This record gives sequence, C-alpha cells and structure tokens, in this order.
Amino acid sequence: MALITFGAPKPYNYTKYTILGFPSWKALTDFAQEVKETRRNPQVDFANANFKIYVNRILSNPSTRPEISSYGLFGKAPKSYDEAMSRETFLYYDEYKKAKERVEKMVEANLQKKSAAEVMKPKFVFNDKQIGEFIFDRAAMSLQPEIYYYSFVHKREVDIIQEKVIQEGNVMLLSDGTVVVYAIKVEKDDGTAEYIELKGDAEKILAEASSKGIIDCSSSNKKVYLYKEKKPKYYKSVKIIVGMTAGGFTSWKNDFYTGLTACIVVDVLESLGYSVQVEVVMGGGRCSGCYKKLKFGNNFMQGRRFFSFTAKSFNDALDLDGLLYTLCDPSFHNVKFVSLLNYFFSFFGDQIDGNQGFNGQVLPLTDLRYGCPNSTWHGIEESDMLNPIGTYFKWEDYKKGNKDMLLFSVHKVPDEDGVVAAIMDIVLTAENQNLEILKKMESNAAFGINTENND
Repeated sequence: MALITFGAPKPYNYTKYTILGFPSWKALTDFAQEVKETRRNPQVDFANANFKIYVNRILSNPSTRPEISSYGLFGKAPKSYDEAMSRETFLYYDEYKKAKERVEKMVEANLQKKSAAEVMKPKFVFNDKQIGEFIFDRAAMSLQPEIYYYSFVHKREVDIIQEKVIQEGNVMLLSDGTVVVYAIKVEKDDGTAEYIELKGDAEKILAEASSKGIIDCSSSNKKVYLYKEKKPKYYKSVKIIVGMTAGGFTSWKNDFYTGLTACIVVDVLESLGYSVQVEVVMGGGRCSGCYKKLKFGNNFMQGRRFFSFTAKSFNDALDLDGLLYTLCDPSFHNVKFVSLLNYFFSFFGDQIDGNQGFNGQVLPLTDLRYGCPNSTWHGIEESDMLNPIGTYFKWEDYKKGNKDMLLFSVHKVPDEDGVVAAIMDIVLTAENQNLEILKKMESNAAFGINTENND
C-alpha cells in the first residue's frame, strides 16, 4: 500500500488530497477489512447498514427508480445488494462484442489510412516487390515474420534501445564499426537458430528460410486488424489509468463504457506488441459547500481522497472476463467499492454520513437522500485525472525508472461512439509516438535516444 498526501493548487478550492494505492483489488479489500476489525466504529456499521437498505430499496423497484442505471444496464442489474456483492463474472458480452467489432474495423481502416505500418518498415529494404508487401497481403494467414536487428559479425541480436547504433546512409553500425541488419529468425530441427538478412527478393528469402526450418512469426489469426509486423518499439509499454466517477453532486451514473474502452484498448495494444498495465482509480472530493468534511491534520476541511489498485499488471496474461467485470459492471464500483468507503473515511478520521440531514437530524429510512456514502462528495473530475492522479502515476513510474512507457487516462466515456473515439485516439497516438521516434532514429543517426528528453 502506498499513501501519498499532498497540497496542490486546483481550479477548485480544495487543495488537500490523498492517494491511497494498492497492488490489487484484494489488497484494497484486505486493508478495508483490517480497518473494520482493528478500528471498530459503530457509526460506520450504522452507515453501512443504511447503505444496504438504500441499494435494496432502489433495486427492488426499478420501474420507478431511475437510479437503477447506477447498478446495472440492459436489464442485467442485480436484484439486491447481496446479489451485487456476490457477482463475480461479466454479464454484458453482447454489448461488448458489438462495440469491439466496430472498434476493430475502425482501427484497421485508420491504421491503413494513416499508413503507419508502411512507413515503419525499413525504407531501404522494402519496395513493391519486397517482403513488406508480402506480409501485408498474408496477414490473415498469420505469415508475419518477427523482424530483428542482428549483427552477423558478433552473431547476436542487437537491442537498439540499450545499445548505440549509428546510421550512415542506409547502413546501421555498432560503435565498433560492425554492421547491423534487419533479419528474420529461423528455428532449425537441431534446436539452433539461424538469422537470414532481409535483403533482396522477398519470395526467395522466405523460401530459403522455410527450407531451413520454422520461421519465427507473430500471429494475427485472432484479429482482423493486425496486419503490421511487430517492429521493435521505443515505447514498449502502455499504462492505462481508468477513472471511475460517482458522487452525490455528479450526474454521471455508471462507467460501463469507460470500462469497455479500457478493456478493448488493452486487447488491441497487446495484439500490436505492447505490454499494458491497467490502474483503476476511484474516489472524489468534498468542497466548501459539502456538509461533511475530510480530516487533514487536526482540521476538518474540504479536500479529496483517491484510491487506486492495479487491475492488470504488465506481466499478467489478459483475464478478459475478470477485467470486464471489474471495469464495466456498474455494480462493482457503485456497490462493492462504495460499501468499503466508510472504512476509508474511518481510517482517515473523516466525517461519516450516518443518514443524517444538514441540521444533524436523523432521517427516516424511507428518505434515500443520505443513505449512500457517495452522496456526500463530488466524483472524480477531468482535471483530477491530469493532476493529481496522472502526476502521481508519472512520478511513481519515474522513481522506478520506467521511462520507456506511454501513459493514457480513460475517464467518463459516455457511449459506444465515445468508446471508438477514445480507443482510436490511444492506439494511433501510441503508434505515431513510436513512428516519430523511429523516424528520428533513422534521420538523426542516433538509435539510443535519451528517454529523459521524452518525459
């Protein structure tokens, strides 16, 4: 767990904030459970009992409660608080597949239109009869040889990020003056590997490689849009920060399409050769007009609390069902997380809404205005995603030396059109960032670009 406490200038007046970060959802819930057991607070128990009543009252009467969309869509909302808490799987695959198919077509069309793949191929190797065109034509057959930087003198692959490679005309040289070439890798029957330079006729190169063994290829048979080979990338990793929004002073109902965006973009980026991590951020703030305040030091005041956890790390295989449920099902955020919120308030010593009104009077349980912990604060705003949330993750990565990555945020995506637009923006930005770096590497004769200049 990481706890960051800061003061920062904001468009709003609440300048105090905390960010409580966890390595997983389990770590977050374990911490809340520890607070529950070690810091017994009757006010929390009372408030949480009222929240359960609040949720059940809404879910039991969906025809007259428009708030139902906060807990589920398309007739798939849980029927009760207990059902929401026990839900573990994603129920919206029809909606997911519909949006995903549309995104795939858009990604393919736009990447081809922008010719990103074509310009990223080695210019002095590929022409109308060369391997570049051959790969393009056979994408659906998965004939996409992995392309390596290779030194035949040293008999090894060359890492262009870690090693300095000098470009002289159409020739790449190591610091000792030996030549680096583009090559494909062939795994031979005896267990050894042989590299064949990509130079000359593409058909002859592939015929020669096939006669010697199995060509090391990337696969595209799962995705229509994966037509380009996975060239070495400068920015090999992408971190997606997903901001979940809910609050009593926020008209936003749920983050179904926000989560959908993040899940689909993970699938697309990983298929394009990126390593992807997903961070989920929840929370909000209390301003000067909110009748409940947060505690900073010995004072109760306006401020913000943010809570994050890693939903998928760079090294994790994609658990699509788990990620979709966590990011898309409205009940995950608005029931499972919100049910823990009072424990976090208790941990910090914040004021807790125990179903009391502005004048402190106890409201009847039929009054739903103050039964939900979210009702006493503002949800995450767009400016929060930039600072402090985006700044926090950038700072954490900088401390760890993670500078060769791209950072994107996904927040308040309203509908399927928004899903497509957000994914296109992220994918094309990532590809174009790498394209620009590779073009500079070629034109400036410096393959080992200082990453500190690209923060």
